Amino acid sequence: MKDGAKILVAYDGSEFSNRALSEATDLAKKFNGSVTLLHVFWDDEVKKLEGTEVRDQPTMQLLAVAEKSLKAAKVKYEMRSERSNDPPYVILKTAREEGYNCIAMGSRGRGGAKAWILGSVSSRVVAESLCPVIVVK
Repeated sequence: MKDGAKILVAYDGSEFSNRALSEATDLAKKFNGSVTLLHVFWDDEVKKLEGTEVRDQPTMQLLAVAEKSLKAAKVKYEMRSERSNDPPYVILKTAREEGYNCIAMGSRGRGGAKAWILGSVSSRVVAESLCPVIVVK
């Protein structure tokens, strides 16, 4: 990885994604890089309000916990939250369009039975990513 690396962390608040966040911050320190934490809220009933950013309380709490880790690590960071029924698409699109050098994510999150049937988020990201993907267990 090169100096000034941009690392995208797919974050859902699970133990596995917290481990991925830790790995990403370690890499960012080593390569004088930055971390972007991306939380994609998987919701079967996604409702969009045109021109309005919608954030729910559980998402705000989840991001507050992650932000404490990022501040403690003393790395450059950015945090985002998006609602989508297709988290892998959002993760891959963000990484591709914004030129990330690496994606870090947990091996198991909150996909449950639906993820088992349809294929996990991490499996799809690994299969389709144009940049290296670190999957943390």
